[in-house]
Amino acid sequence: MPALLTIEHLSKVFPGQVALDDVDLTIDAGTTHALIGQNGSGKSTLIKILAGYHQPTGDLATATYFGNDPAGEPLELGDGRAAERDGVRFVHQDLGLVDSLTTVENLALGNGFTTKFGKINWRADVVRARWALAQIGFESVDVKLPVGMLAPAQKTGVALARALLGWEDNAHLLVLDEPTASLPASDVRHLFEAIRRLKERGVAILYVSHHLDEVFEIADVVSVLRDGRRVTTRRVDGLDHDGLIELMIGHKIVQGRSGAGPAGDEVLVDVVDLHGGNLHGVDLRVHAGEVVGVAGITGSGRETFVPLLTGQTPSQSGTVSINGEFTDNYSPRDVLRAGGAFVTADRKGLGLFPMMSVLDNTTISDVGRNARAGRIDKAAERADGVGWIDRLSVKTASPYTPIGALSGGNQQKVLFARGLRLAPHVLMLDEPTQGIDVGAKEEIHSLIDQSANEGSAVIVASTDTDELVRVATRVVVMRNGHIVAELEGDAINSASIERAQLALADRTGEN
Repeated sequence: MPALLTIEHLSKVFPGQVALDDVDLTIDAGTTHALIGQNGSGKSTLIKILAGYHQPTGDLATATYFGNDPAGEPLELGDGRAAERDGVRFVHQDLGLVDSLTTVENLALGNGFTTKFGKINWRADVVRARWALAQIGFESVDVKLPVGMLAPAQKTGVALARALLGWEDNAHLLVLDEPTASLPASDVRHLFEAIRRLKERGVAILYVSHHLDEVFEIADVVSVLRDGRRVTTRRVDGLDHDGLIELMIGHKIVQGRSGAGPAGDEVLVDVVDLHGGNLHGVDLRVHAGEVVGVAGITGSGRETFVPLLTGQTPSQSGTVSINGEFTDNYSPRDVLRAGGAFVTADRKGLGLFPMMSVLDNTTISDVGRNARAGRIDKAAERADGVGWIDRLSVKTASPYTPIGALSGGNQQKVLFARGLRLAPHVLMLDEPTQGIDVGAKEEIHSLIDQSANEGSAVIVASTDTDELVRVATRVVVMRNGHIVAELEGDAINSASIERAQLALADRTGEN
């Protein structure tokens, strides 16, 4: 197949993060090209640059589109209107439909209403909507119903029809970003049939997914992103499941911590039938000295777990016991009083006090410890804070340096110092090494080990499977708001975690 789109030297740098690093990508006409990688690999950034949400960094990036000119013509990266004009269309994960409007009206929002004698020609628009849906096998959709009343698969069909409507020829690119995220397994078949119909028309599909089973079923070619770089592009029929996972994680599958288990019989965290956020009835016990990792792709419930346990997000029902104190309505302050401590995933937004010093950020978890006769003993506070700064090797010019002047890794160590200073019975960590360098990451992993060895129960929610393999004595895997797997001992390895997170076969009708 001839190339439809080529991208060369695409880079994108955000403050403190290289999202894409000199990425090249070629997509051929009439093929389904899967784009995969772990969370943070750069998939979303690449799609957002194509769609015009982000601009590339630097002036080296180029793209050539061959949809309307066999010789190719430049495609302006970061210009969504130019992409659509040239024939690149998008169906994003949220679909972008207006539930209160009918299918006819949603299609018109993207393509305009037909008119006759200066008025909307509703009859023509209905015919157009039915024709567009029939082209992709969604003839059963009632185009006069509000979209919010349609089944999930039908809503996906409407989004596809809206994206495809108005194409002048068939040599175009359709970008599908996690198109099955809200679909039950029974409806995925319908979507795949629509994709096959489009391929027969010469349409190229850029298919972004976390689900490897989908990749093997529907894709012809797969490109793997890792840490912002394209590490390979291969034919799918030359790969196996474990080989693809190894390409995603960057190394041979490693074994977990053999023989690890609870260090003690005492239960320090007891979660019973917890509902809230996108969790639906979660039970979990964590023992003293145990490190429990929580894995799951975005939307699985993993990202909600620690905020619910720590009272940052209110629960709907269920109970949480921290160090023997049960409650069904609690706040972060209650968690601290019960002997818990936590590190948030949102370091800058919720963790740090940016206008305060390194010292103040370290000691603010318990200022009363250094109070004398109702007043803060400044000398005692400095000795306390500096002791923890030195213990965790926080690199700072002075304890009075503004926290914002520190690197991300050193800021993260300050948050750990704040928590460890409380000598917690329970330590709850949400993405504890997100956005920090390798050296700082290993130091934080050592702190986790130390906390567990001293008898704390530790919970680590992380999208980094290597991190979970490194620190966890047990890993629970979440999907659709439930714990769907528990891994211990030799079963804690990257392949097992990825399989449990990405499995398509176990998905039911939960949305």
